[in-house]
Amino acid sequence: MDVESPAARDETERAVARLQQNRIRHCLSNPAFEVWLLAHFERTARVFLDCECVITELNGHWRDRFHLDYDKGDPRIYTRLSGLVRDAISNARWVRETHHGLAASTLDCNSSTDVYRLVAQVTEPFE
Repeated sequence: MDVESPAARDETERAVARLQQNRIRHCLSNPAFEVWLLAHFERTARVFLDCECVITELNGHWRDRFHLDYDKGDPRIYTRLSGLVRDAISNARWVRETHHGLAASTLDCNSSTDVYRLVAQVTEPFE
C-alpha cells in the first residue's frame, strides 16, 4: 500500500490495523510504490512530497535506461527491472536500516519501502 501523504495517515493506520487484526502481512511504500522502482537505480532517503515527485526522479533513470518515460501501466515494468532486483533489495534495505532504523513503521519513513522484504523472501532462497 502507498502511504501517499501525511493527510492520509489516519486512514492508512486504520487499514494497517485491520490487516494486522486479520493476520494479513502488508508492505508499505512511503509515499508511493515508485520508491521501490527508484531503488532499482539509486539509494536515496530523500523526502518526496507525493508520488509525482518520486516519478519525476524515477523518470531521469527511466529515460537514460529505456529511452522513454515511466508509465504505471507499462506491462513490461517487471521485465525491464528484473536484472536490477538485487540492487533494489540492497538499496531499499540500506535506506530503511540506515536512515529509518529506529522508526517502528514505514508510515514514519519518507522515503522508504517495505517491498524489498517481500521480494527478498521470494527471490533470495533460490540464489
